[in-house]
Amino acid sequence: MAYLRISILVLSLVFLSFAFSEAKEVIVGGKHISWNIDSSKTLNEWIQKKHFRVGDQLKWKSDKDSDSVLQVTKEDYESCETSKPIKANVTEITLDQAGRFYFISGVKEHCDKGLKLVVIVKPPKHASPSPAPATATGPAAPPSTNAAADPGFSLSNGILGFGIGLVVMALI
Repeated sequence: MAYLRISILVLSLVFLSFAFSEAKEVIVGGKHISWNIDSSKTLNEWIQKKHFRVGDQLKWKSDKDSDSVLQVTKEDYESCETSKPIKANVTEITLDQAGRFYFISGVKEHCDKGLKLVVIVKPPKHASPSPAPATATGPAAPPSTNAAADPGFSLSNGILGFGIGLVVMALI
């Protein structure tokens, strides 16, 4: 009986470690939507339904001969400035910090017509948020309200709950 409890405890810890280290690979727009001017509206609708965490990886499907993806600053995103990207010819990127990542088409006319995305990245699930430091001009601005709401349940939450349940059962 003790062997069974130890086995369940070890398996529970394995499940927990996977739940806390979960990162996902996402094809921008999904499997059926490419990065092109014809899909710009669909891409923006798609991105509003997605939730990203630090460590997730984005991959783009695009016609390399007709368009490219640029990672840019907020200002360059808003003005569709293509001459000074943070990163040019993006085909994949790991979201390495919480915050907003800005991507535009490498073809200015396509960007002007809406081929651009803002990716909002949340901290890793296991990280505890730290308060933003106050600046000399006053307290930090409150977080933006246009970020999509966090879903109440995800696969990792289910695994986490299952793992905790197993640990409790093993200890009884």
